[in-house]
Amino acid sequence: MTAALDLLAALVGAIYGGAGLALAALGLHALLLAALRTALPRRALPADDTAPWPDVVVQLPVYDEPPHLVARALDAALAADYPGRVEIQLLDDSPPAVRRANAALCAERRPGVRHLPRAARDGYKAGALAHGLARSDAPVVAVFDVDFRPPPDALRRLVAALRADPGLAFVQGRWAHPGADRTPLGRAQAAVLDLHFAVEQTARDRAVLALPFNGSGGVWRRAAIDAAGGWRADTLAEDADLALRAQAAGWRARLAENVAVPADLPATVGAWRRQQARWAKGLAEVARLRLGALWGSGLPIGSKLAFTGHLALSLSLPSLLVVILLHPVMAALGTMGAGAAVAAVLGPMALTGVVVAHVVALRAVHPDSWRGRLARVPAALAAPVVLVVPAARAVAEAVVGRRTPFARTPKGGRGEGEAGLAEIALAAYSVAGLVGLAALGAWGGAAFQALLAVGTVGAAWSVRRAAEAGAPVAEMPAVRAAA
Repeated sequence: MTAALDLLAALVGAIYGGAGLALAALGLHALLLAALRTALPRRALPADDTAPWPDVVVQLPVYDEPPHLVARALDAALAADYPGRVEIQLLDDSPPAVRRANAALCAERRPGVRHLPRAARDGYKAGALAHGLARSDAPVVAVFDVDFRPPPDALRRLVAALRADPGLAFVQGRWAHPGADRTPLGRAQAAVLDLHFAVEQTARDRAVLALPFNGSGGVWRRAAIDAAGGWRADTLAEDADLALRAQAAGWRARLAENVAVPADLPATVGAWRRQQARWAKGLAEVARLRLGALWGSGLPIGSKLAFTGHLALSLSLPSLLVVILLHPVMAALGTMGAGAAVAAVLGPMALTGVVVAHVVALRAVHPDSWRGRLARVPAALAAPVVLVVPAARAVAEAVVGRRTPFARTPKGGRGEGEAGLAEIALAAYSVAGLVGLAALGAWGGAAFQALLAVGTVGAAWSVRRAAEAGAPVAEMPAVRAAA
């Protein structure tokens, strides 16, 4: 019996230590990218004033979206200041009543817009994008989700790089979030996304590494899409999947650091959790299906590591959940294990790295006001606890190969309430663990457990509040329909 218990304790310790090491590695990865972003100069995008401007098809995929957002997206596309021919496709997978309303919006804007409805959502967003491509011969494709509002010069500036460099598969614009500082939820989301674009993506671009595509706010070369096998719906991250396949096939990609494309943020906790769970599952699916092809490709080792690091982000929230569940057990047993000991040493370094990366992102995006926005950093560090349960569940589904429908992010402040029972149970467990460790006198473990208890209680409160209110926890700036 004693041997069996020792074996069980060793196994649990290995799992706990592995999760801690994964979190430490991801934190150090963020620090490395922040260092690269700071040390390396910006790479100018290629330019060629003599080449002709290619035809562009602007694809706007929609599913059951509020009419004012659809109207705004159409008008933003129509307002593009682009020297060449622009075709606009509204790729509509909405229910019949919404499709009819969208058809009317397109009719008001003819002949500049084509309404392309589908009766079935085969392949979800990837299927809609492929459906539109089959009905256009434009050599360049721009993708903007309905919650994006590109400024008039964005399309011209993004396409200019493709026009000048025939080896580029896509050019990704930087997402911007005006008005995010109005709410705690908005600040947390903006901090996380600014870290991704202003540090992670920017560092990869400056270091000439492979880049993921972010699904919206960018332009693709049609030939690269075709050469990579087209849009595929076998993952929920069709954007990262296509970017990986294209670059593994020899194409390159660029980030347009100075081309900001404003976008709305999910306006409720529930909508954000749904979005982040889908993103986490999609990255895990891409890792499961494509990592072999990535490492068997001719990409430089640095690009392979960079893309692997991006896909590994899907492990962060499941690893955090493992730490939350096992820390009180391991601290009570007093057998943290060698892996956990190493993680304990690397953990503070990793946390410092994440904080530094967030500060670097703030200085890059808000050079004149970054000090006044430092309050975003604690919110961004605490935010993962709100996301940990749905994201961990989604990643587990990806690992076992369970397919689920594409769960769109509710737009315009709409969202479904969540009971938050799992978060309440996790908070109760964490508080009980804190009480137990204090009773045992395990003060070293209790100090960290106190942080976990505060985070899980806050997560349970925010999710439960959203469910009880039945309305947005945070309202982003109002969006007006086009006149």
